[in-house]
Amino acid sequence: MAETHSQIFTQVIDEQELNCRIKQIDEFFMRFNYKIDYAGKPVEPQESDSEPDSLRHFKTTASLLNLDKFATGHNSLDSIASEFVDYVINSDVNLHYEDTTWHAMVTCSALYNGKPQSLTLRMQPERVQDEIYKWVISDVFSPLVDCMKDSCNMNLRIFPGAHGGSFITIPEFINLNTSDIHALFCKGYEPTSLAAFEYLIKTGKLKLQNVTGVKYSFHTPEYDFIVEQFSKKNTYNNGWLISTIIKNQKL
Repeated sequence: MAETHSQIFTQVIDEQELNCRIKQIDEFFMRFNYKIDYAGKPVEPQESDSEPDSLRHFKTTASLLNLDKFATGHNSLDSIASEFVDYVINSDVNLHYEDTTWHAMVTCSALYNGKPQSLTLRMQPERVQDEIYKWVISDVFSPLVDCMKDSCNMNLRIFPGAHGGSFITIPEFINLNTSDIHALFCKGYEPTSLAAFEYLIKTGKLKLQNVTGVKYSFHTPEYDFIVEQFSKKNTYNNGWLISTIIKNQKL
């Protein structure tokens, strides 16, 4: 089937037909779920003289790919892209906002104590109640928070007799060992990126400025894929497109 689709792509996909830029990720969802076609038109029953629906569906799914990467020199899809398109269509794979199988990686410029920095927020939808959802930050990636999670000298300890002196040496002891402070915390404590991020934001040490990039990651039983925004010249294969496809390893 993948070979057949590859041949169809070679014969009938014309870049001029991919004339509708995918301007928003919601539109990507609509095309992926085959609610609108490759030209941005609602999918409705076709007249007898129209192109076969199977071909229209294939062309719509193929239009979601960054063809600069997945089209071969013969103007057909490479093997992983062709197999992916087959899988999406034949397995009737659909994407939904409320799914837990996707998340966004949002890269931001920032200032840390007045110096330029960059960090990435992992964001995902979270159900509030019934059909109400919101976006939440589930992780933070940056050298700033990583250094706050680094391993420390776990041999550092407050000795059992400290209470005999009413813990009088505690302030000085902590002030002298700031980089190893979490060695003094209770068993089971785990430093997290979110806790470090919260501290930096609350103290005003870190101030976010602008979003500089967004990537969406999706997971299906057979494939993982990443969607990024492309702005290219002299082509209609533009907007939010699949940039990476990874076939999952079966156990």
